[in-house]
Amino acid sequence: MTGFVDRQRATELMQRAGISALVLSAPEAFHYATGAWIGPAGLFRRAGGGFVVIPARQDLPIGVVAADFNAAQLRAAAPEAVVRSHAIWIESAPVEASSPGKPLPERIEAGLAALGRAPDFSRPATFDLAGSVRQLRAMLADFGLERATLGADLDFIPAADFAAIQALLPDCRLIDGSPVLDRLRAIKSPREIDLLRQGILLSEAGLERLQVDAMAGMRQADLVALYRMGVADAAAGLSHPVVTAEYVTLGARAKGADDKATAGDPLKCDMVCTVGFYASDMSRNFIFGQPSADQAELHAIAERAFEDGLAELVPGNTLGHVHRVTTESLARQGLRSYRRGHFGHGVGQSVFSEQWPFIAAGSDVGIEAGMVLAFEIPLYIDGLASFNLEDQFLITADGPVAMNRLPRRLEIIG
Repeated sequence: MTGFVDRQRATELMQRAGISALVLSAPEAFHYATGAWIGPAGLFRRAGGGFVVIPARQDLPIGVVAADFNAAQLRAAAPEAVVRSHAIWIESAPVEASSPGKPLPERIEAGLAALGRAPDFSRPATFDLAGSVRQLRAMLADFGLERATLGADLDFIPAADFAAIQALLPDCRLIDGSPVLDRLRAIKSPREIDLLRQGILLSEAGLERLQVDAMAGMRQADLVALYRMGVADAAAGLSHPVVTAEYVTLGARAKGADDKATAGDPLKCDMVCTVGFYASDMSRNFIFGQPSADQAELHAIAERAFEDGLAELVPGNTLGHVHRVTTESLARQGLRSYRRGHFGHGVGQSVFSEQWPFIAAGSDVGIEAGMVLAFEIPLYIDGLASFNLEDQFLITADGPVAMNRLPRRLEIIG
C-alpha cells in the first residue's frame, strides 16, 4: 500500500480493543490508509463520501469504498487495495472511439451505454450514504466480516450518519474505533517523519527570511508575507503540496493586522507548515530593538521551563509527568498560579496542527519511540508580551531528537 498504516501494529491494537476491523470515513483517515485523496465527495465532511476497511487479519487486504468519479485513480494509486465504488453527483462520460465518423453526442451516448448501467440509473444530488454503505456491506461480506465488531471513527461521524450506518449494517456491531486510530497514528512511519521534518525546515527558512528583512514600521501582514516568501523559496522543486498557517502576535497586546511594528514590540511567530498533508508546528519569539528587563525575564522563564520539561520527554515517562514537571518549573520561578492545559501535542495529518496525544496533566499516555511531538511553553502575558517557545521532536529509544535547528533564544530585529 502507498498509505502509512503499520498493519502489524494495527492488528495488535485492534485485538486489544476487541474489534475485527477499523471502518474509517474521515478524509484524513482515508488518506492515511491509502495515500490517496478521498475525492470530491469528502469535501462535504459527512460519512459515506468514502470508507476504508483495515482488517485485523493481515492476510486480508485493505478495502476501499470510493466515489465512482475517482475510483480508477484510486486503483492506480493503491493497487493492493480492494476497491468498490458508489455513485456521486458528477457525471464523467467516456467517448466511444470505434466509430469516429458518428456525431459526438452519439459517441458519448454509446460510451455511457458501454458502462452497463441499469435503465433507471440516476445520480444523487451529492452522494447517497445508503449506496455507499451497500458497497461497504458487500465488501465486509467478501472479507468474512459481515457479523463482526467494527471500530468506526466516531470522533468524525455525525450522529445522524452513525444511526443510518448501523441500521444498514444490522448484523455488525459498531463501536468507537477512534482511540485505536489515534494510537495507531501516534507512531510515525519513516515517510511521515520525513514529511514532518521537511515542514520544520521550511518553517525555519521562512523565519530566517522574516528576521533578516523585517523592520520597524512594517505591518503584521507584511511580516507574515516575509515568512511565506521564505517558505516558498525553500520549497521550490518539492513534489508535495505546501501550505502554511501563521499564528502571529505583534506587540504587548494582540494587535490587528494593520498595526505597525514599533521599537520594543515583541513578535510571537507560531508557525504551521504542512507538507504533503502533514502539519509541522513550531514557534519562535522576536523583538524589535532591545527587550525590556521584564520581557527578557519572561523569555528566560520560558527557556528554563522548556529545558526542565524536555529532560523528562523520554520513553518510560507519561505525558502527564512531563506536564507536571513543566508546571513545577514555572512555579519554582515564581509563576505558582499559572495554568496551561497542555504543553504540547502530537503532530501529523489532521484538520488542525494539534492532534492526540497531548502533554496534559491528566494524560497517562506513555512516551514511545517513533512518536513525533511538539513541545511548547506558551506564556501569554497581556500588557507585556505573548511568547511561545516550541520545537518538534522525534522520540527515539535514547530520548527526544529535535527537528529544529534555530536557537530558542529571544531574537532581536533591527
